[in-house]
Amino acid sequence: MKEKKQLIMFSILFGILIIFHSLQVIFNPFSFVKNISLIAVIAFSIPLGAFIRELFILKKKG
Repeated sequence: MKEKKQLIMFSILFGILIIFHSLQVIFNPFSFVKNISLIAVIAFSIPLGAFIRELFILKKKG
């Protein structure tokens, strides 16, 4: 049970981190930095989305 709470907390913190990086992409005036940050946000979003999807699948089975 403790591990599940830690995973959920990690997901929430990681999601907040992605939101802050998304804001950096939106408000950055330099196009090069904006493009690199956008690639990083997409790369960080993929594992988080897959992890949350797996949590929902496990919740549905259990």
